[in-house]
Amino acid sequence: MEKVYTNDGIVIAKVMRDHLNTWSKKPVDVMLEDLGKRVPSMMVQQLSASEKKRSYVNGSYIGVWNFALYIRVNGVDTASRVDAIACLSDFAAWLTEQDENGDFVNLPRIDDKRIATSIELLANPSLAARYENGYEDYQALLSLEYKVRRN
Repeated sequence: MEKVYTNDGIVIAKVMRDHLNTWSKKPVDVMLEDLGKRVPSMMVQQLSASEKKRSYVNGSYIGVWNFALYIRVNGVDTASRVDAIACLSDFAAWLTEQDENGDFVNLPRIDDKRIATSIELLANPSLAARYENGYEDYQALLSLEYKVRRN
């Protein structure tokens, strides 16, 4: 089956950045696709175009938006590396938290047409890049599932 992509990703990326910045334990504000020049810094990055997972006759569909959450730190010692991984792990735990009914409790509110339904951690936080100046980037890979209603 051929993959069908949507242009939902642009809207979702901005909403997700704003949503991530509501997490009270973040060390710095999360930026959109830019880690900046200072450490620590954080960003959210769209990994690929939003994809239709399932389409319905009435034009509604289930979409998937894959993204990475990054943190850049000065990797001067093991403690800073462990802290970076712990930060991303805690962030992912907050995003994927469910109540006793299995409902996700920390989903972003996208808009009136697009409703987030779940977030899944695809890959545990790990080292993504190491630079000569001592900076290190760590990433967690996640997937947001959402439904789109057509009128």
